Amino acid sequence: MLINKLSKQVESLKLNLKGKVVLTEAATGAYIVTPILAALAGAKVYAYTKSTSYGSVSEVIRQTKQVYEDFDEAQLDITFIEKLTPELIYEADIITNSGHLRPLNKEKLQHAKDGLVIPLMYEAWEWRDADMDINYIKRRGFKVGATNERHPDVDVFNFLGDMAIKQIFDAGLCLFKNKFILICNNDFGPYIAKVISKMCDGLCVIDTDENKHKYDLQNIDWVGGFPHINIPEKYKDAEAVLFTAYPFVNTWIGKNGEPIKVKSFQDALTNPFILRYAGEIDTQAFKEAGISYFPKHVPIGHMGILPSAIGYDPTIRLQAGGLKVAEAMLTDNYSFKNMPIGELI
Repeated sequence: MLINKLSKQVESLKLNLKGKVVLTEAATGAYIVTPILAALAGAKVYAYTKSTSYGSVSEVIRQTKQVYEDFDEAQLDITFIEKLTPELIYEADIITNSGHLRPLNKEKLQHAKDGLVIPLMYEAWEWRDADMDINYIKRRGFKVGATNERHPDVDVFNFLGDMAIKQIFDAGLCLFKNKFILICNNDFGPYIAKVISKMCDGLCVIDTDENKHKYDLQNIDWVGGFPHINIPEKYKDAEAVLFTAYPFVNTWIGKNGEPIKVKSFQDALTNPFILRYAGEIDTQAFKEAGISYFPKHVPIGHMGILPSAIGYDPTIRLQAGGLKVAEAMLTDNYSFKNMPIGELI
C-alpha cells in the first residue's frame, strides 16, 4: 500500500513536524503524496488545490484521501483549500515550493509571519529564478533551503537512469542493440550513464572535461569537450542523443549564437533525434533543419522527464527530503546521520 511507503519514508528520515503548520499543494499523480507526508510527520497541513487539465478539485481531493482511507484519519490533520487567504498564509511555518503555490512572490509572502521557511524540493544548483522573489524573501529574512537529493535516505539521483529509460521508451525507441550519445554538463550525466550503458550497444559521452573521472564505466566511449560536439564515426547511426545541460533555462542548441549548433548534428549523424532530458533548445531551428526531438513541448526551465513519470518512489523520497530540509531550517540542524541533508540558498 502507498500509505505504508509514505510512513516508512517518514520513519527513515525521522521527519518530525509536530506543532508546525505546513502550506503545500494537493495535486494529481505522484504529487498527491506531499500533504500526506507532512501530516504523517505530525504537521497541521493546508493543501491548496485547484482544477487543472490533470483533474478537478474534487478529483484531487478524492485521490488524495483514497491513499489514507484505511489509515486512522484522526492522526492526519489535512485541510483542503481552494483559496489562499492572508490569514492562512500567516499561519504557515513552512510553505513548500510547489507548483500550485508558485511563484512565491511579495503578493503572497507579504502576509507570512517572521521565521517562515521555504524548502525548494530540489538541489541548490538547479535554482530557478521564476519560482520565487528571492530578493523580497531575503529582505524579510525568510529561509530558503535546497535538498541534498544524494543523501542516502533521499537518493533521488539514482532514479535518473530509470527516467532516461522511460523517456527513450516514450519516444518510441529501444535500447537493445542500439547506440546512444549523452551530451551533458551537469551532475545528472554519470547517473544516467551508469544505467543506460548497461542496456545499449554503446554510449558516447560528451561532458565537460573535468567530469571525466565520474565516468569510470564499461561500454562507454568518452569524448568530452562540452560544448564542442565531436561525435565519432562509430556513432554516426546512433539511435538518439540524450541532452541535459544546465542552466536549464538557457537555450543550448540553436541555429546561430548558442554554444551548440544544430548543424553539428546534421553533419555528424545519419538520422539525428534529440531527447530533451533537461535544457532549452531552439525548436524552430530544429524544425527548419528537419531534425526530430522529444518531447515536443517542455516548459521553460523544466526537465523533459520528471521523477513522477516513473512512479511514486522518487517523488516520495524527494518530497519527504524537502520537508526534512524544512525541519532542518526550523531547528538549525542541517545534518542527518552525519551527512548534510540540505543547504541554505
